Amino acid sequence: MVLILACLFGAEPCSYRNFTALFHPDYGNCYIFNWGTAERALPSSNPGVEFGLKLILDLGQEDYVPFLTSTAGARLLLHEQRSYPFVKEEGIYAMSGTETSIGVLVDKLERKGKPYSQCTVNGSDVPIHNLYSDYNTTYSIQACIRSCFQDHMIQNCSCGHYLYPLPRGQKYCNNQEFPDWVYCYSQLRQSLGQREACIRMCKESCNDTQYKMTISMADWPSEASEDWIFHVLSQERDQSTNITLSRKGIVKLNIYFQEFNYRTIEESAANNIVWLLSNLGGQFGFWMGGSVLCLIEFAEIVIDFLWITVIRLVAFSKSLRQRRAQARYAGPPPTVAELVEAHTNFAFQPDTANPGAYPDEQTLPIPGTPPPNYDSLRLQPLDVIESDSEGDAI
Repeated sequence: MVLILACLFGAEPCSYRNFTALFHPDYGNCYIFNWGTAERALPSSNPGVEFGLKLILDLGQEDYVPFLTSTAGARLLLHEQRSYPFVKEEGIYAMSGTETSIGVLVDKLERKGKPYSQCTVNGSDVPIHNLYSDYNTTYSIQACIRSCFQDHMIQNCSCGHYLYPLPRGQKYCNNQEFPDWVYCYSQLRQSLGQREACIRMCKESCNDTQYKMTISMADWPSEASEDWIFHVLSQERDQSTNITLSRKGIVKLNIYFQEFNYRTIEESAANNIVWLLSNLGGQFGFWMGGSVLCLIEFAEIVIDFLWITVIRLVAFSKSLRQRRAQARYAGPPPTVAELVEAHTNFAFQPDTANPGAYPDEQTLPIPGTPPPNYDSLRLQPLDVIESDSEGDAI
């Protein structure tokens, strides 16, 4: 049992109206300050210890169950308003007999949705019913995983576990109605397939808040001031003038913002349509800008190759025709003398029938074909031609 002996938020005292009681199966009574589900949320005006939350808690170790827990102290958790606190999984301890100061820095995470990730905005697209929505809280992956486990528990064991909220119309497990529920629960708890199924169906939240804490501790109260502090606290708790508290049963907490701002971590697409087109244009301009001459030279090489190929084909066809023409002759080609003899005019050959007809004459050479006797071929001066024409006229 934890009892709040003193509470200050900034310079104003806070009361039970600012706390929401919540029962935890392991830690018993838990109190959520400034949850914002039913009461009005209190704003923080400035950073620093003086403007934060100050608590003095009575741990009540005499009420501890010895077989349930062996740790003495206060379990703390900083979480976003309207979100369910999972103290056992995410909380920290504050040691008794100390003053613990916790400085807080806030980081807001904004994840990209589809098609970049599988995050969800409010859990409406998750195929698991959020059992913690009855507390008027927002979606979280921790709530989804525990709701998924409770669904599997009901499907396999026919009852719900007391650590998790119960769906409507179902019953919590007990030894009278469900005698074998403990074995069923242990088997389901150790099942790897169940864990993978829940992790696969549950999604991260697209908007999340993380709190980074700087923790420092000191002994409290000091030896010089413990008498009057214990008198005041004993009067506050038991309305007694005697000291009914001890150092091992109290703890003082200071929770405050270190800086009055927060850091936003936002996911952005590494490449979208605009960047893709821009990168393609840049790469094309970089590579092709210096390669235009190379393309021209390549085209020239192709044209030269085609032209040389055409010339070689024409030469090859000519040589082929020549070889075919030479193949028509059976023997060697005729000589010049044979060609001249083939064109000799036999009318000018000497008469060999009467060789003694001209005994005194010398043997003349065999003439070839005489040239034609054309006057037009004679070159004469122009005055001679005119005089001859005048004589003919007389």
